[in-house]
Amino acid sequence: MTYVAVFDIGTTAVKGILVGKDVQLMEEHSVELTTFVSEEGLIEQQPADWWKAVIQITSLWWKNGISPESVRAITFSGQMEDVISISEADTYLAILYSDMRAGKEAEWVHKQCPEIRSHTGNNVSASTPLAKIKWLEKHSPNQYENTKKFVFSSKDYVIYKLTNEAVTDPITAATTGMMDLKNRVWNETISQTCRINEEKLPKLLEADSVVGTITEEASKLTGFSTSTIVINGTGDAGATTLGAGAVHENDCYFYMGTTGWLAIVEKNKGQLDSLSESHFNLAFVEKSHRISVAPLLNVGNVHQWAAQLYIDQHVAHKYETFETLIEQTEPGSGGVLFLPYLNGERNPMIDPNAKGAYWGITPHTERKDLARAALEGVTFSLKQTLEMYELKDQRTITLIGGVSKSNHWCQMMTDIMNHPIRVPLNSAYLPSIGVASTAFIELGWCESYRQFVNTFVRNIPSKDYTPNQERVAVYAAQYETFKKLHPALQSVYR
Repeated sequence: MTYVAVFDIGTTAVKGILVGKDVQLMEEHSVELTTFVSEEGLIEQQPADWWKAVIQITSLWWKNGISPESVRAITFSGQMEDVISISEADTYLAILYSDMRAGKEAEWVHKQCPEIRSHTGNNVSASTPLAKIKWLEKHSPNQYENTKKFVFSSKDYVIYKLTNEAVTDPITAATTGMMDLKNRVWNETISQTCRINEEKLPKLLEADSVVGTITEEASKLTGFSTSTIVINGTGDAGATTLGAGAVHENDCYFYMGTTGWLAIVEKNKGQLDSLSESHFNLAFVEKSHRISVAPLLNVGNVHQWAAQLYIDQHVAHKYETFETLIEQTEPGSGGVLFLPYLNGERNPMIDPNAKGAYWGITPHTERKDLARAALEGVTFSLKQTLEMYELKDQRTITLIGGVSKSNHWCQMMTDIMNHPIRVPLNSAYLPSIGVASTAFIELGWCESYRQFVNTFVRNIPSKDYTPNQERVAVYAAQYETFKKLHPALQSVYR
């Protein structure tokens, strides 16, 4: 057999997997990572740990009888919006996407280049790599000067260790604040205005581009053959979008973890500065399209809060018991509505001051109504976010993330959305399956991303949910009231 090796280098773990020509998955291994959080709130990882994890996973493959020559190509997905220094010393910690140290630098960038969204499609914030590079230049000049190249995804660093080439992909580059989203090149206006040395930026290559082959040194450490090709791959958002089967215009999926997002594939047209400021606008593997990502701050965290509040803390299986509780009340929760904004919100509105609230409590309201209303509130918020995209059809929406394990919540979602919902049964490796397409195309194992999705991704075993029209009608009436609550309470928040 021949394989594509896929590494998904996330925040919590490095996952490695071998993908056969028929997209059969083999040799799934995972190595946990350590994140360093300082008292000042700096959030960093050691890039060497990513590399060690790759070496550890490959050693298990060879130990289990896999031949290095059977691995035809290697591809990747990885966390984005990092700032990683490639230097002779190779000892600097990577600044992660969640690190917010560069707030003042972000303000400076906006003052220097107020039209930046017209180039990149996104605002610059404290998490943006452009701002973090300026922070390093000011606060850590030795690291800045010693950096030969900055790269912006964990997978970029591993590619460098394998090939000695510093590259990144357009999906990752779209998070940096420096790439022209329409033309997929580093924007000279931004570089010149913000005084960025372009020689320190990596080469921009498409996701399915061959970066090179394994160096002799990397071959000795990893066991890979020097004839194995290394594919650029994509940042995690691109890999997840492919893994969710979103490849045609208006294909979309929900990721529902502690927080979550709605991602939808759009035509890459129109004025970039006219796009919603609450959305991230990323490149896609197909140049004619982009990914619009609407992040939500309140998803699984509301589920966790409600389970802790309404289920006795001595119960062993808290979430299963919570599931049983909400099954005991009818859709609509006896008329009770819940605003799920425990942590403020970014979509469907930008309001950091928003708070959670119940409305409609009567003497007949029971604990089970309050519990169910919490999940219905999150789902109404998701529906409101989806409606911002004005989909014209009732196409199936893919749902991934830990929340998808709740059968009752999945049915609630399809009833509230009035859309069919598809839940892949094993979503942990969906990004790896999705990004494997980049290597399949290069090897000639498939002709296009659309063919890969239609042939393989859409045939991944899944559980499908369809709307119950009686419940759809109940929720439609409640939803109209739900939409009025946040505007009515805004003056109270202030």
